[in-house]
Amino acid sequence: MDDLDLDDEAQAGDGAAWMATFADMMTLLLCFFILLLSFATMDVQKFRDAMGSIQEALGVQFEHDGAFEAIASSPLQQDTEEGNGAIGEDRALLDELTAAIAEEGLDDQIGAEIDGRGVVVRIDGQVLYPLGNAELKPEANPILTRIAALVRGTSHRVMIEGHTDDIPIRTARYPSNWELSTARAIAAMRFMVNENVPAERVGVAGYADLRPLEPNESEAQRAANRRVEFVFIRETPPEDSPQVAGAESPEAGDEPQDGEGATADSRALAEEIEAEQAPANAGL
Repeated sequence: MDDLDLDDEAQAGDGAAWMATFADMMTLLLCFFILLLSFATMDVQKFRDAMGSIQEALGVQFEHDGAFEAIASSPLQQDTEEGNGAIGEDRALLDELTAAIAEEGLDDQIGAEIDGRGVVVRIDGQVLYPLGNAELKPEANPILTRIAALVRGTSHRVMIEGHTDDIPIRTARYPSNWELSTARAIAAMRFMVNENVPAERVGVAGYADLRPLEPNESEAQRAANRRVEFVFIRETPPEDSPQVAGAESPEAGDEPQDGEGATADSRALAEEIEAEQAPANAGL
């Protein structure tokens, strides 16, 4: 029993000695680093700049009284603020369009939403055109007049897109759904221009049956796919220039904007369609 007690005391003594050595070493290291710090010279301005750069890289900045101040605005923060501003404008436009649609009592035939391009107003084809035709119905006038007024009140460019179902059409006037969808978009564009919407802000496109909303498996789904969309395009300024897009006229040789090129091509197509209709009308 005495031998066991002596062994326990020896082990306890070894543990205490080890802790004392470790504590001495840590104390010496602490003194060493304190000595190094006392020899160092701290540049306060560089320290502040470094802290500001860290804040900038994180993209989160708070305005408060203190010793540290960021020396630049974060690109991430700038992009977020610009994106929030554009989305806010789109939401305001969407609210205005929704109110106008409700006033006309056409909530079941006209829809409006926001997507990656901007605000999209979607109108059923049967509201604007007879089946298989691109001539505007008389009852389409108040709807398009209201939309034209909204376009004049914004700075957005508007792309008018025509869509059809998958039932093919083959007539002298519309050889395929391409001609029908584009002619419908052109008819809406002409109405907008006649309502004093600047022609350079309006473009057209015809997609035939290539961008359906529904699978084209029933008559109701086909009716939903026969539509015209007014896309209020969200403008993005050029990255290398602070000027507003469209502030200056393009110089000779410059590529036209999407809306302008589409407008020119659509006008040429409209003239061609009218030329084809002239002999037929002469024979009536």
